[in-house]
Amino acid sequence: GFRSCAVSSKGAAGMMQLMPATAAQLGVRNIFDPSENVDGGARLLKQMLNRYNGDLEKALAAYNAGPAAVDAANGVPKYSETLDYIRQIVSFLNINPAP
Repeated sequence: GFRSCAVSSKGAAGMMQLMPATAAQLGVRNIFDPSENVDGGARLLKQMLNRYNGDLEKALAAYNAGPAAVDAANGVPKYSETLDYIRQIVSFLNINPAP
């Protein structure tokens, strides 16, 4: 929702909805600082794109549900929240998702 003060029911915070432990791993000191949060989120997305060899759907799924969930499912986990997240991002990018 582009709100720097947002906190999800699961504890993800800031504009990029970083989990506190993930933010700390990325060196984000103030999770509510828009610049730090977006920088950390962009670096996390890049890490996920690298990990999944550029597979956008897997990278987005890992960003949303965590890489452990993607690895366990051997692909995009069938979580409705994650599937909706991928559809929303892909629609913003105006590209066609894989079937």
